[in-house]
Amino acid sequence: MKKKKMLLFVLLLVTMLVFVSACSDVEDPVDEDNGEEVEGNDDPADDPGDEEEGEDESGMIEPGDEIVVALEAEPTSLDPFNSTDGVSTSVQKTMFEGLLRFDQNLDIVPYLAESFEYNEDATELRFTLREGVNFHDGTEFNAEVAKANFDFVLDEDNGLARSSFFDFIDEVEVVDEYEIMIHAAEPNASMASYLAHPTAGMKSLDELQKKMDDPDYNLDRNAVGTGPFQYVEWLDGQHVVVEKNEDYWDQDNMAQVESIRFTSVQEASTRVNQLRTGEVHFVDTLPTGEADSLMDEEYVNVFSGPSMNVFYIGMNLQEDKYQDENVRHAMNHAVDKDQLIAQVVDGFGRVADSPIAPPVYGYSPQEVYEYDVEGAMSLMEEAGMEDGFEATLWTRNSTEFTAIAEFVAMQLREIGIEVDVQAYESGTMFDMLDNNDGTDLWIGRWSPGTGEADWGLRPNFASDRVPPNYNNSGFYINEEVDQLLNDALENPDEEERLELYHQAQEIIYEEAPWVFLHVVDAVAAQRTEVGGIYIMQDGSVDMNSVHFINQ
Repeated sequence: MKKKKMLLFVLLLVTMLVFVSACSDVEDPVDEDNGEEVEGNDDPADDPGDEEEGEDESGMIEPGDEIVVALEAEPTSLDPFNSTDGVSTSVQKTMFEGLLRFDQNLDIVPYLAESFEYNEDATELRFTLREGVNFHDGTEFNAEVAKANFDFVLDEDNGLARSSFFDFIDEVEVVDEYEIMIHAAEPNASMASYLAHPTAGMKSLDELQKKMDDPDYNLDRNAVGTGPFQYVEWLDGQHVVVEKNEDYWDQDNMAQVESIRFTSVQEASTRVNQLRTGEVHFVDTLPTGEADSLMDEEYVNVFSGPSMNVFYIGMNLQEDKYQDENVRHAMNHAVDKDQLIAQVVDGFGRVADSPIAPPVYGYSPQEVYEYDVEGAMSLMEEAGMEDGFEATLWTRNSTEFTAIAEFVAMQLREIGIEVDVQAYESGTMFDMLDNNDGTDLWIGRWSPGTGEADWGLRPNFASDRVPPNYNNSGFYINEEVDQLLNDALENPDEEERLELYHQAQEIIYEEAPWVFLHVVDAVAAQRTEVGGIYIMQDGSVDMNSVHFINQ
């Protein structure tokens, strides 16, 4: 869609922000969620001298020791194995590191591993690990620790939210002190992508042991990784604070600020005002309606770029009212996505023509459901639903999500579907979906952090991913889709794998278990005196190189 202001190209030239290119990856890259990159500013910031942080007469906020980030919600967990939201991932990435990671170009690069290699049929992945890496508690990272982490997350008795993410692993073999072999249950050409996801962050063996000795020990609130920042505190409803790790293993990439404070600011207008005044340095998930006004701020940079975030309306297919495909098609035709993008997200997006976004590896566009109220009403009549029905639509209680919910509810009423919009704190809504606690309709936003189609599709559409604790909250069951996804995962031939993903998307889009809405652009803003922040296409934020300019 055409944006109100084409600021992106100017910002790419004058700032350090670099948006991640659309290459073979899913979930935005980045976040869920979460594909973009960040920026800084080539214009020199005012010399801060020896003064404390504060606002000078011109309005420029002078550098200090702490970066403050305003997030749209509070993290659900500081344990990478036990969270699925992009906000949690953004905080965790400052403290935890995995064997691999995605760089800003979505290439897979070694992290706590020095190298990795597949065998010929993609059933084994061998890692040579870095030596001299210590956790924040001073304990050593080695092959035994890596194996213990994988064994821990795979143990179903531990009840971790990301356990199924690793279920391609059949066994982890310790070859020697700094070498491990991942054995897959079946050929798996996407293993490295999965292990580059932030959820594969390694934690201290002592922390794992504490949990094993005491089931009540809370890993969600005790973060001990190997990253450039280490955990300080989490005050509910206020902030999470991390501080510089003075003993970080990678001396060439030490943290450049003393601390980062992640604040939870649910109201979008509050986040924006805090940015204007310099109370915060960075705001992610900036409401698009605020972008124009911030573009005129002298000491604020606004930027946008493609993301992997697909917005949709999920529906519980166990409900009789959604059983007929004609009803699901009618709902898709009843929503004017172009108008939604123009009015609700101010042109920062495009119509979703697949269950996954264009930057995702394996994306295959389908023929979109055009806005057609008359056709939608005819489809409702064919399904015997000409009198419509009542529905409940759950949404997160943020400005962006509630605006989308109200827009969709208004349009569905045109075909006789009376929608009651109910807004919840995001963590509460996730729990309700995980527990199938009265699920009817809900607004979802999905972006696969692995950057590829398997994790873009499998969590939401595979038959074995239904609740409790899995993401297929609509209970979509299709054995043909299951087989296509499994065949693609096991096929080392790229062309054949892409064709299988194309067929899966074609079936899913036609059967319409979602109302496919839009792929939103990533829009964020930061103070001009700050640089080195990167937003991934999955929506998560990489803060590890953040710094004050000219400090």
